[in-house]
Amino acid sequence: MRVLCDVMFMTFAFCWIHFFQGDLMYAAISDMFADSPVIMVLIKEHHLLMSVILTLFVLMFCLIGRKLFRFKAGMYGCNYLLAAVFLGIMTGYDGESLLGQSTAQWLGAAAYCIVLPTICKIVESIPQSSYFNVQRSVSGNLFLMSQLLILTAILGNTDENLHRSLRMQRLMSDGEYEELLKVGIKEEESDKTIDLLRAQAMLNLESASNPSGSGIGDNLFNYSISDPAALSDCLKELDGTEPYLASCLLDGDLEAFVDSIDIRAYRTLPKYYMQALVMADEALAKIAFPDQYDKESAVYDEFQQELESLTGSDQFLANSTYIKYRNSYYWFYRFRTGK
Repeated sequence: MRVLCDVMFMTFAFCWIHFFQGDLMYAAISDMFADSPVIMVLIKEHHLLMSVILTLFVLMFCLIGRKLFRFKAGMYGCNYLLAAVFLGIMTGYDGESLLGQSTAQWLGAAAYCIVLPTICKIVESIPQSSYFNVQRSVSGNLFLMSQLLILTAILGNTDENLHRSLRMQRLMSDGEYEELLKVGIKEEESDKTIDLLRAQAMLNLESASNPSGSGIGDNLFNYSISDPAALSDCLKELDGTEPYLASCLLDGDLEAFVDSIDIRAYRTLPKYYMQALVMADEALAKIAFPDQYDKESAVYDEFQQELESLTGSDQFLANSTYIKYRNSYYWFYRFRTGK
């Protein structure tokens, strides 16, 4: 039973620290040891080693639990209660505080810590037949270990958007903008922090012969945007034409967009710039980039025809055209700008 529980819990502890909470642990340790260059190099260059060290540290609480609770046989798994609690506490970072757990999380964990050992003591005190004792012990420990893993998840931070934004911040600091844009690309949830990090990464992409920062025109609407107005306000505060052009698209202000863009500065117009120019029926874009204009114009006509063939509320129309057109400016302008 001891070997079974050791293997299960330590495997979970390592995976929880290294994979599930890796970016969160990196951010938390960075905050704690920001003034210690040795620790900072260690967590940045030797992430695996740090995960192993932290897992071994958790093992100390396993040993303390065995000495304290002294459960045996089918109740042996309850000895890992302290280790499960500590594992959850050390992964409670919320982006600001190392102990970011809410009151509800603390109360839930406290209830676990009282109820689970009490039930185990009661069950252990009841005389039991030796028939099927091994199978009963295995099933009992598997159940207890599952409860402890739930306890860790209750105390740990499982906010998916926070984990995503922490990883993006690390990639941003390393200048890995393309890798940053791959994070959560298929997810439909976002928040203001993620929106801004993506926009900043897009502005830093290499743009070949196009103006610097024009990568935002090719990528902006490939992702879910939680608050277009807030992102637009942030972009307006940045220097340069490209952030302003992107803010015009987010606001649905086609007139300001057309007045601000210098079409002749681009060797190839970014995808979403061209879609906006098609919607504005901009003649200069049609002359300068006829093939690209005709291609996007055909998609726009198809989108309009599909809308005309449908009847119902705006929500129904948005849902009906979402899968096919969600990554187009046409869909965004129609359903997210309020125009």
